[in-house]
Amino acid sequence: MESLRWLFPFTHGVDMRAIDTVVRLAGDEGATLVAVSLVPVPAERWSQGARLEHIQQSKDFLEAVKYKAARLQVTIERYEDFTSNVLGSITLLTRDQRCDSIVLVSCGEKEILLKTYEKKRLLENPPASLVLLRLPTRAERKWHMYIPFLTRLRRPEEWQDDIEQGQDTAGVGELTRIRTKGHHPG
Repeated sequence: MESLRWLFPFTHGVDMRAIDTVVRLAGDEGATLVAVSLVPVPAERWSQGARLEHIQQSKDFLEAVKYKAARLQVTIERYEDFTSNVLGSITLLTRDQRCDSIVLVSCGEKEILLKTYEKKRLLENPPASLVLLRLPTRAERKWHMYIPFLTRLRRPEEWQDDIEQGQDTAGVGELTRIRTKGHHPG
């Protein structure tokens, strides 16, 4: 059986918790993580090149993925793409790198890894299956800290149900996989 290949796109907002969660999940699933940093360069500014802060964020993202993957012994490939069409590049890279799925991460209203409109467009018209991760917000994480205390206030026979509901091993609020019709790598 051929191993899974997940495209992990980035354009904006390096988030170490999100990167760590994705790398851990890829390791748990035995997937090769294809980390792609897409540096946006508007067509009208192409001759001037990319903005320095976008290039620095791109380097930071790729190094963070490399570091986390090395620590957890997860197979990765890293790419950097300067593009004036982020969504078109994601579609092409998904096909060219033979990726089965695209990983998208959200955390409340905060823009992490991709801009909100980029995620929305990928959700509306995905070029491959999607692996969706929803990280808990700060308020949700605080609530999870109180669960062990609250379980002690109940009868012992009720503890196990509360503990199981409160566990969140990788900090993932929800994990969803969406398989779409007609998307086959190849």
